[in-house]
Amino acid sequence: MKLNKIIEEKRKQMEKAKKKETAKNVAVGTAIGTALGAAAGLLFAPKSGKETREDIANKSKEVAETVKEKVEDQLEASKETLEKAKEEVKKGIDELKDKAKKMKEDADEVMEEVEEGVEEVKEVIEEKVEENK
Repeated sequence: MKLNKIIEEKRKQMEKAKKKETAKNVAVGTAIGTALGAAAGLLFAPKSGKETREDIANKSKEVAETVKEKVEDQLEASKETLEKAKEEVKKGIDELKDKAKKMKEDADEVMEEVEEGVEEVKEVIEEKVEENK
């Protein structure tokens, strides 16, 4: 049972890492693609130097905004993942506390039964000693 949980947690961690890597690749790819597209458009456009500089400035702002949005999306996804992990850890702790409490109750019951058994054995021994006198 415990081994299954460990394996499942490891699988979840691997999936999260894979999703993070994919998101990072998408953000980087978007930024590179936008920059290359903007550069190609500027290089092949028949515009004056002033217009070209304005276009470069505008495209740079667009690329920066796109990257910013992707980073914010990733931060939000990371926060959600962190919150889920916190909830799972809290749930696990609560389950462990419940199990510990149950084990203590069971141990207390066993101790009571042992004490009763010891008392019974003591009484039997005392009876046998009295009989043998």
